[in-house]
Amino acid sequence: MKKGNLFLIIMFMFILSLNLVISAPPFQTTVTSNKGIQLEVPVIMSIEQNEDFKFHTHPYNISDGLLIPQSDIYYCMIHIYNTSNGEHIIEDNMTADSNGIDWGYIVLGGNFSEIGEYSILFYCEVEEVIGGFFEFAIDVTKTGKEINTSESLIYFILFFGVFLLFALSFYFMISVPYSNKIDEKGVVIQLTKLKYVKLGLILLTWVLFTWVLNILIGLSDNFVSLTMYYGFFGFMFSIMNRLALWVGITVIVIAFFEIIRDSNIQENISKFGSSP
Repeated sequence: MKKGNLFLIIMFMFILSLNLVISAPPFQTTVTSNKGIQLEVPVIMSIEQNEDFKFHTHPYNISDGLLIPQSDIYYCMIHIYNTSNGEHIIEDNMTADSNGIDWGYIVLGGNFSEIGEYSILFYCEVEEVIGGFFEFAIDVTKTGKEINTSESLIYFILFFGVFLLFALSFYFMISVPYSNKIDEKGVVIQLTKLKYVKLGLILLTWVLFTWVLNILIGLSDNFVSLTMYYGFFGFMFSIMNRLALWVGITVIVIAFFEIIRDSNIQENISKFGSSP
């Protein structure tokens, strides 16, 4: 091949390759401003039974983490379910707060009339094409508080200690003698002073049992799985608490009459060696 022809071929290939490079489309970067919504919600672990509560949510751009203005949000909704029976309690639109950022919704206390677990779901959309949601669970309790692990341990230790004292007090209340010592003829030959200890143990046992019920109320109120017992323990505690004053007065009156009677018996024993 002649050198001139070889040079022409090389020049032709160079021009062709240069044309391909020039005609190739440039690289493009596509930026999507909204790939989704991230909802940040102040997660509440527990709320008080029958009390109004306002929920909030903060919509963020999931791609850059920036707050999404209320004007860019098409709508936000809240759903509330009663987990125990599956009832869909609330499905409603949330209201834009005056700060221009948050969305809120006030749930009336009547929706939380039952103690137990509830599921909360928030959902927001931007221009009907992009959305995001957030869900969590809350516990509805009598006090609006829930015992953590360390507190529950203290409760159980306290319960065990008080129950042990109650059991000991109840045992000695039963076993301590009350009647005076008599002979074969049925006359009193010796007074039993332990009867006053027995009367005191009746009051102590009553107080300790009331205390046990009070602790059980706290446990059943703050552990969702025990809420079915709250009414029973509360009813028993109410009865014990209301009768406490009358039981105390009755024991004091009995002790007063026992003191007078024992005084007369002791006088007869001192004179005659026994008392009828």
